[in-house]
Amino acid sequence: MRKKLLICLLLCASLLLSLGVFAHAERQLDFVSDYAGLLSEEESRALNERAEAVYRQYGFPVYIVTVNDYHDYVASGGIEYFAEEVFHAYTLGEGESEDGIILALSMADRDFDLYAHGDFGNYAFTDYGKDQLADTFLDNFRRDDWAGGFGDYIDNCGVMVARAKNGDPVDQWIPDPPVQQERQHGMTPMKWLISLLFPGLVGGATVSGMSRQMKTAVKQTRAEEYVGRGSPHLDVRSDQFINRNVTRQVIRRQENNSRPGGHYGGTTISGSHGGSHHSGKF
Repeated sequence: MRKKLLICLLLCASLLLSLGVFAHAERQLDFVSDYAGLLSEEESRALNERAEAVYRQYGFPVYIVTVNDYHDYVASGGIEYFAEEVFHAYTLGEGESEDGIILALSMADRDFDLYAHGDFGNYAFTDYGKDQLADTFLDNFRRDDWAGGFGDYIDNCGVMVARAKNGDPVDQWIPDPPVQQERQHGMTPMKWLISLLFPGLVGGATVSGMSRQMKTAVKQTRAEEYVGRGSPHLDVRSDQFINRNVTRQVIRRQENNSRPGGHYGGTTISGSHGGSHHSGKF
């Protein structure tokens, strides 16, 4: 009796252990998880192999998940919230900061979201970079070419990760603007125009008057013609220059050794998990 009881207990313990392992395994996703049934088995296997090759080469995981309707999995929030929930519920990502990127598709309303996570993940996939990445697969999706679009996504993720590891992430280059001159305090455009035109008009009138006087001058042969009419009188004129204060401000840039001047755009981090999104329709 005791022997049978012991055997039953051992079997129960073994069953519980296997269930625990299975539950843990269920929390992991393949690189490509096609719950919407967009891919054939052969296509899914080939794409998984391509994503695994990127992971083996760079140590950076690239994921895809498709569903019929993301509302079936989250009670509220948009496609962005669904992508975050999948990423963190299944403990995706690599390393201490859980670096990785996931492309989530929901077929009901043709929604997609790119969710990059982790320190390196956000460095490699900037806002501009995710926008450029989306352009590589959206044209395929609009033709319902799912395998082609996913392939472009995986391959270009590999390219972007490689560039980031070389210190050259895909990002928009913003040239520094020229030195900016602040407008004088209280000076309106009309006042500026008057201040520029008025001195020119006054100077022109003065020169014109002097020119007319010179034309009536007659040569005198006797000195008394110059001094006999009383003491010489010199009109004193004073020209006063009104100082103008000009302030110049240089727009600071992020230092970069590869380009002379300018700076890179940054990544906007959203949410409390340290990830960034790019979402839309296809």
